[in-house]
Amino acid sequence: MTNSRPTLSEDLISKVLAIKPSYLTNTGFINYLIELGYQTRLQQQKNMQDYIHNKPKELTRNIEQQKEELKEKNKKEKQEEKVIPEDLNEYRSLIIDYWKGKKGAKTKQAWKMQITEFRKFITKYGKAVLKDQLEAAILDGTWKSIKVINYEQYYLKNNKFINPEPNAHPNVKVFKASDANLPPTLAELKLQNADKFMANKNGL
Repeated sequence: MTNSRPTLSEDLISKVLAIKPSYLTNTGFINYLIELGYQTRLQQQKNMQDYIHNKPKELTRNIEQQKEELKEKNKKEKQEEKVIPEDLNEYRSLIIDYWKGKKGAKTKQAWKMQITEFRKFITKYGKAVLKDQLEAAILDGTWKSIKVINYEQYYLKNNKFINPEPNAHPNVKVFKASDANLPPTLAELKLQNADKFMANKNGL
């Protein structure tokens, strides 16, 4: 092994000798410190290379993991939004087809509000009407919602063959012109004429 004599700062040599153990020679201790510094520097470089090499991969894994977690979260939320109550289970396929093709909002709140409207239809007009409305919405493909108020305003109003009777409270008395000794209304005249026609037809 070839030896060399590099020039060292006297101030540095003084600092080194101040911490040198008494059982080591000056040359031996200086060589030891140089070797220690060299090995330390190599380890630092290795750590830096590992960091540079592995950090992008770690970041990529974290990003992909976050994407998967967000995807699962959105999927779970959508599944929760589309939970069909048991009382509407017989319309499951129609409701799913309608919701898949409907326009407008498809949020969790919109789903809850639509379920409420479905129940209103059954309560007020029966199951058949709800089924008809779902099928009409699916065929049209442009409905944003199925609402009782829209059904009443547009469908019932423009269909002269349908005359739904509201569900009156048992304690509410339906006023008739005959009850107040007034001339019969047009509706009452039509009803009377219909009764006379049926009586004549049946020979009564």
